[in-house]
Amino acid sequence: MGGGMSAGEVALLFGERGSGKTSLAFQAMVSAAQRGLGATMLYTEGRAPVERLTEIAGASWPSVGDLCYLLEAKTFEEQDSIIESLQSQIPPGTALMVIDSINSLYRARLGEHDENISINKSLSRQLALLKAAARGMGIAVLITSEVRAQLDSNAVQPVAYRILGYWVDRAVRLEKLQGSVRKATSTKPPPERDALIKVTPLGLEGMGASIV
Repeated sequence: MGGGMSAGEVALLFGERGSGKTSLAFQAMVSAAQRGLGATMLYTEGRAPVERLTEIAGASWPSVGDLCYLLEAKTFEEQDSIIESLQSQIPPGTALMVIDSINSLYRARLGEHDENISINKSLSRQLALLKAAARGMGIAVLITSEVRAQLDSNAVQPVAYRILGYWVDRAVRLEKLQGSVRKATSTKPPPERDALIKVTPLGLEGMGASIV
């Protein structure tokens, strides 16, 4: 797929519910922790599924657990506050920051047109702060996104895709195929690249180049 995440970059992972976004985000956190690096997730969809994180870590959990940190936001305003004060919110030594998902609370907050202008500005500001944190703190930032169907095709796109697309450096789409098989497509930067992967108890595992 062209390499992993890099310090100073913001990466976007999007796909429908159940496509493996959170599993891959947890897998990235465990991978960082296994290298002795701190990894922090801001979870916005209720209670964070810690049992999935420990399942992915497997036997390494006792040694990596202290390097994996979880924050929770219940409202869009709380998410905004945490991102605003990110440098004081995340523990020292954090090398990876994950927001899962960046737009679930945003989507729930949307209302009338005039109000949405302010909410869109807030989301764009959050992305700008995350990008500034990635560069200023030398960390990698991974955000996951809910999706919606495109009206003119069967494809999906991230919610608020114009805002997200402007700020992120890399983007990968996950699509459910059959059973545990997924298609991963790197959509930014061009050219597009794709691969088949499968969801396993320990996370996502490559299957080679896609033939779909």
